[in-house]
Amino acid sequence: MIIRLQTIIKNLVQNRMLQHLLFWACSFYTLLEFFALEEKISDIDLIYTLLFHISLFFGVYLNIEILIRFLLKREKYMLYILTLGATWLVIAYINQFTFNHMSDRIAPDYLFISAYSITDLFKFSFVYLAITTLLKLSKSWFSVLETQKELETVKREQIESELSALKSNINPHFLFNNLNSLYALARKNAEETPDYILKLSELMRYMIYETQDKWVPLKKEINYITNYLDLQKLRCQSDTSIHYSIRGEVGSQRIVPFLLIPFIENCFKHGGMNQSDFNFIDLDIRIETECIKMNLKNSIPVKPNIQINKNGGFGIENVKKRLNSHYQNQHELNLESNPEQFNVQLKLNLKHDS
Repeated sequence: MIIRLQTIIKNLVQNRMLQHLLFWACSFYTLLEFFALEEKISDIDLIYTLLFHISLFFGVYLNIEILIRFLLKREKYMLYILTLGATWLVIAYINQFTFNHMSDRIAPDYLFISAYSITDLFKFSFVYLAITTLLKLSKSWFSVLETQKELETVKREQIESELSALKSNINPHFLFNNLNSLYALARKNAEETPDYILKLSELMRYMIYETQDKWVPLKKEINYITNYLDLQKLRCQSDTSIHYSIRGEVGSQRIVPFLLIPFIENCFKHGGMNQSDFNFIDLDIRIETECIKMNLKNSIPVKPNIQINKNGGFGIENVKKRLNSHYQNQHELNLESNPEQFNVQLKLNLKHDS
């Protein structure tokens, strides 16, 4: 019921005809009180006020329907100023013409004359042109803000849909390779087999079920990263030197999910594991009360299968969009590359549970 009432009120407020009727009703009432000869409003006061509005009506709609639409909005500022000045003068002279020559035909039972000097009429026309111009520009400004808001909403929804796709897109090669590694451990009856199965289970549970909210506990995100790295170390322990260090105390901090992992995944997709000489991945994460800092380095292939650019490979552009969406002015990201290694430095201001 409340939402429906809010919708009705919003539609009424945005109704253009209603806006104009309210403006002219307020104008008529104000000038009627101003022009009234006595405390009690008479017919002559009503007719005089109505006649006075003829020139104002002409000038206002000439301004908002023609001058603003075809000159001001098209950035023809000098021409708009000149024509607005001419309109300002015309309103005053139309007012005089209305009372001196037209009032006898419109209201023959009354004798009207122009009661104000041309200077006073200039003041009236200036006020009405100024007010209606400001109202029109304000309305346009609010429309621009509303459009920007809608675009931001669409952009955010697009980013969130990309995140949903990221969550559901479990890398089949990663899963297949780890199952092969676990199978090899099981064949050897290795004692650590259950631990690695548990890590894979926790990793998949987090990806599928525990990242539905916009913010997740930092502890779970860090646990997801360590499980991922441990499984990768198991798979490529003879091919790549993988070292990671996570320092600091995790408390009630929260983070947008899957912001750090794309950088780490890129190390394995486009970096260290394709190197024929010496492969390395070095990750350092430092957790502080108000922020988290990540420094990630990986070797660059001598003959990469996929060209790595300064943006850091696939998926990073999506991360940049999400960083700008959720951490605008609250993050620092630096990507550096040289012939031997790629380096990522990321700093995020963290959110805390209230």
